[in-house]
Amino acid sequence: MSRLQLLILWILALGAGFYYFNSKDVPDSISNKTELEVGSQIVPSDLIETVDSLTVISGDDKASLKKIDGRWVVSEKGDFPANYDSINQIIGALREAKVAQSVVATDEYYDRFNLDPATEEDGEQPDTILLEKDGKESSTIFLGKTRESTGGSGGRAGRFVRLSNDESGVYVVQESFSFLNASPDNWINKSLTLLKEGVVKMEVTAPNDESFKSWTVSRESVRDDFIVEGLGDKEETKNTETAALKNLLAGATFTELITSDDYKKRANEKAARQLKATDSTGTTFSITVTPEKKTEETEEKKEDGANPTPAPAVDYFVSIEILNGPTKPEPIGPDASVQEKAVYAERVNNLADVSTGVNRMRKTHEGRYFLVSEATIGSLNKNRGELIQPKKEEKKPVSVATPPIRVPSPGDKAVNTPPLPGINTPPPSIARPKETQNKPKIEAVTPPIQVPPIPNKPKGEETTPEPVEPAKSEKDSPAE
Repeated sequence: MSRLQLLILWILALGAGFYYFNSKDVPDSISNKTELEVGSQIVPSDLIETVDSLTVISGDDKASLKKIDGRWVVSEKGDFPANYDSINQIIGALREAKVAQSVVATDEYYDRFNLDPATEEDGEQPDTILLEKDGKESSTIFLGKTRESTGGSGGRAGRFVRLSNDESGVYVVQESFSFLNASPDNWINKSLTLLKEGVVKMEVTAPNDESFKSWTVSRESVRDDFIVEGLGDKEETKNTETAALKNLLAGATFTELITSDDYKKRANEKAARQLKATDSTGTTFSITVTPEKKTEETEEKKEDGANPTPAPAVDYFVSIEILNGPTKPEPIGPDASVQEKAVYAERVNNLADVSTGVNRMRKTHEGRYFLVSEATIGSLNKNRGELIQPKKEEKKPVSVATPPIRVPSPGDKAVNTPPLPGINTPPPSIARPKETQNKPKIEAVTPPIQVPPIPNKPKGEETTPEPVEPAKSEKDSPAE
């Protein structure tokens, strides 16, 4: 190899190196000069299991989660309970995030991986997960851009991450964290399960709506149907309408937490409904349901009868107050059934747990406004007339009794008896002609036949009985 050729090779090598460090493409080579080796967890297991504060930042959104008395809450929502499925999802992703590839890179190359939190370019900032323990920052994970697959399928091959306490380089993990969202509304538990124990009495009123007629329904136990109280003599409960009240707010959800200022601007308090409900544990709730004010768009569509587009549905605001309860169950009598005794024992044993749950519910729900859909509480808008119907008259059973019919004997005379209405009359008996009634009856009498005894014969000899002439009847004898 000549000196010229060697010089050309050196120039090409230097050019390739310069292109390597300035290229936007990500190198595929694996380096062992980073602090974490391939297969290592990016977050230590002991930290994941003991972390008590977690902050997610994405763009301008920020969600701060922390543990209070063993429960995860969202700080931006007044310490409202967090959704445990979302908490478990991010904790599980951090637990499974392991180094699939390491790349040696200093801070001047972080922007190439979208891992520079100081950049001011929109869409180039990394997502950030901050983990704290005992009030101290323990680890910060920066999530950069996703790594394109080199297999030719066009898929994703992981995501670039950087650790705040590791300046040796960046890492590729298989976890994409595509579910990550930093909006606080997406982290709260949107369950509004209040009457989960089963409601036994409901009183619905409308303090500011004179056109609404109040109503009350009740039942003995959660297994029974609701009965409208105060029914008239000619009224009865329409069970098809009251059946929907059995599961009211038993598994409801809300769409958004509303501030008090926002509630005052948007609520139509003149059409509010007041529900006083008592469940099977003796806990009494006072629930106010207020419709949202109709927007100008809603009114325009209502006045424009030619417009076939339906008006948007109106949402409702729900506020809750727990008046009392739970109460200790009343003792049962000695003649109670086995099932009644089992229910009583269960209520006594669970009274402490139910009381804890009610107190927690009081702390969580009181003083807040929840936005729910009309389908969630639509049954509370029913007027009393929709829950009752005219009483059905009990019809007396019609007795259809058929008098006994005497079957005439051959010697009976025909009797002209008028037929009973609605009953098929049997045909009359047929009388014999008069000329045949006085004739003597012809009878065939066969006299007894005497069979002669069989004489004793020596063995071997056959005995042939004498033929017997059949007796003649009077019918066969010649007429005298």
